[in-house]
Amino acid sequence: MRTSARFLVVALSLPSFVAACSSSSDPPAGTTGCTSKAVTVGQQPVTCGGATIMAKEANDYSFSSTITLPPVTVKQMTNLTFDWSGVSKDFLGHTLQPGDLNTAIAMLWGLKLSDLETALNTDELYTSDLVVSPPPSMAINGNTTAKLYDFTINGTALPSAMIDGYFDASMYTPANTTYLFGVQHGTELGREMKMLQAFNVDASSSNTTITMTNTSTAMSCQVSLRNLTITGVPGGTAALMLDWSQMQTNALGAQFKEGYITSAVVGHYTQSPAELEAKFLDLDTIATKYYRANIDAGSVLDFSTLKDSSGASFPGVDDNGTWLVGLICGNCRNPAPWYMTILKPCTQ
Repeated sequence: MRTSARFLVVALSLPSFVAACSSSSDPPAGTTGCTSKAVTVGQQPVTCGGATIMAKEANDYSFSSTITLPPVTVKQMTNLTFDWSGVSKDFLGHTLQPGDLNTAIAMLWGLKLSDLETALNTDELYTSDLVVSPPPSMAINGNTTAKLYDFTINGTALPSAMIDGYFDASMYTPANTTYLFGVQHGTELGREMKMLQAFNVDASSSNTTITMTNTSTAMSCQVSLRNLTITGVPGGTAALMLDWSQMQTNALGAQFKEGYITSAVVGHYTQSPAELEAKFLDLDTIATKYYRANIDAGSVLDFSTLKDSSGASFPGVDDNGTWLVGLICGNCRNPAPWYMTILKPCTQ
């Protein structure tokens, strides 16, 4: 459901195809970007179904990702220092802008690191996996460092002894838990995360500083836009409808759950599908035209509700460049759209 108990929307729950808003398409830092999956069709097929589009798995792109969180080790039960002064990019490799970082979070997950990484990649990480929920947090207010004992829960200060109890290496070991420090945009905890740093606590360590860098979180991905069946639609008209009620499996290979789609986007690009695969993490920044609509209920997109940033309506597709339509799960941690296909003018 749209009010699911999901937490840690690592790839930013934003009205975009896949990445956070950015003023440039910078080369990735810890993130290596996307590579193309093998092309398995000779000539990409096109189906002409009229103005009402029934979304099918055959028309959907495919996506897989690997998120890794290299941990550091710090001293247990002490007033740790968190330092993110060296973070200039988000984990997708996009340059951070002034005001992008608003909230710092200290999280303790009841999963060992490898299981947590797997849960992130398969979009199966839940609030119930947190040892402390909601997790301690604090407003950044332009700062680049913070002390552990200054974190609060819903604005309420915590006794240092209570905090130390959750940083006891004899109880919370790498075999059963993972600590994550995160910085995010906004104040809704777990959404619009910009960078994460994993860490362990150890009784023998003398290190008391957790230093976050541009490589604290790394992501690689594989994507295919060239194996899907292109969706042919009447050109030059906004009178289009997209119905995904019959979808069973999303682009990540998981269940396409009813009620999880919160927005839809349509973008126009000068690049070919092959070029877009290589620039997949920048789809929202390289679009020549970009339209968005909220999906408040149901499983149908009315293209006439799509608007660009200036309020202009979607005009319909033409033969120039590449048109993409994507369906976004706003409460999911993996940034990839659940559904994306190529639109092309077509007459029956």
